[in-house]
Amino acid sequence: MMSLAQQDANTFRLAWFARAWAIAVWLHLAAEPRGAWATQPPLAVLSVLLALAAARAFLAPRDRRAVLALCVLLPLHAWAEAPVVGNHWVLAALVSLSFCLDAVRRFLLPSSSFMPGELVRSARLTLLIAYAFAAFAKLNWDFLNPAVSCAVFYQDQLVRSWNLPDLSVASVPVLGRSLAVLTVVIELAVASLLAFSRTRRFGLVLAFGFHWMLALDLEQHFWDFSSVLFAGFLLFLDDGQVAWLRQQFGAWPKWRPRPFFLPLLIGCLGAAIAVLNILPLELGSAATLQQWGHVAWWGYGTAWVGLIAASLFAPKLPSHRAYERHRVPAILLVPPILAAFNGLTPYLEIKTGFGWNMYSNLKTVAGQTNHLLLPGTWDLTGAQRELVQIVSSTDPALQRLHDEDYGLTFSEFKNYAHRFPNSAVTYRWQERVHHAPRLGDDPVVQGSVNVAAQKLISFRAVDLQAAQRCQPNFSPAR
Repeated sequence: MMSLAQQDANTFRLAWFARAWAIAVWLHLAAEPRGAWATQPPLAVLSVLLALAAARAFLAPRDRRAVLALCVLLPLHAWAEAPVVGNHWVLAALVSLSFCLDAVRRFLLPSSSFMPGELVRSARLTLLIAYAFAAFAKLNWDFLNPAVSCAVFYQDQLVRSWNLPDLSVASVPVLGRSLAVLTVVIELAVASLLAFSRTRRFGLVLAFGFHWMLALDLEQHFWDFSSVLFAGFLLFLDDGQVAWLRQQFGAWPKWRPRPFFLPLLIGCLGAAIAVLNILPLELGSAATLQQWGHVAWWGYGTAWVGLIAASLFAPKLPSHRAYERHRVPAILLVPPILAAFNGLTPYLEIKTGFGWNMYSNLKTVAGQTNHLLLPGTWDLTGAQRELVQIVSSTDPALQRLHDEDYGLTFSEFKNYAHRFPNSAVTYRWQERVHHAPRLGDDPVVQGSVNVAAQKLISFRAVDLQAAQRCQPNFSPAR
């Protein structure tokens, strides 16, 4: 049985999580404006509803219906964004799924009571699995190669964005390789330290500090990824840290606004983010949102790093190991299982998009891989055995594939042809050169496209050079 003190601690964790989850939603919408009002009306509607649901959850984090509404909308939003969807948003969808499945369980079994600890452990497990796969993906030869490593690429991009070119490591191979090794060590350490209750405090300090620093890059909006992780990391706070945080916040002077002021302010914030997210991109709303996002991150991220570092010295409460081992209901194991399967997909070559392999230099193509610990992949689909290579095109994105020496799987090429049919393309496929004055009329790409498969099974562009270069974008053809 779980004591009242433990249940209260988990209720507090979930309340902090709900508010951090709402902020992560706003930061995602700020980072990913798509001008969906004119181009993707369903996504636009979902974006508005999601932003307003986040406002409601932020104002009432202990209202299970408000949090559930947010967690229902988030996976729907991720589905609408797919296949161009970030790894962090897939993770957010799976964590949200835990809340949805818990509501289904209690609806089907009215006698089952709400157990916040079960939700906490399900979400923790989902995040740990995804994070461990992301760290594992970086154990490859090319991530450790300073000439192409994503660690070096983004380190230099970060210091360049702050006008500190003297801190670049690209021209110093020893420093570049050391940075790559350090990155792998930190990510593996975060996953390992968070997995055990005795080391969680140190893991949290390392995790918050590392992902706060990565999100300081002014040329890219990593704060949408970091904000999702921050919300998930809050669920790893131990009871002593929870008690300390409650004591600190309870001791601070509180400004009590008029009853209508805070809901009005938060509602307007959510509405503003939603409107700017869906407006046509040519109006410049994307740049405005991302500027606000950087400023918000400096305050929000820095505050949490400071609080977590200070909580390292909070008095420890008696551990409840039996409670930590309490089993999770079978239905709440679905999100962790899906997280594990998603992590395996690049190695099974089911897909290489959003498989917890972001910014890792991982290459898993036609049975071959650059991974240090794997001799090869289990190529279940054969999708990457015969790649489409662009010779020339009037489509700038396809021409970039040729210029940068990338290939596409045929499924991705066909999907692209259906989305952008009016370009002229000359390409090589199955040892033949094909010329299509209008890509949409090319008989090779005729036939219907499976929308569900297109969203779930996505392949990144394949680097045709020997070393797997860092791909800062989802794919040159996106």
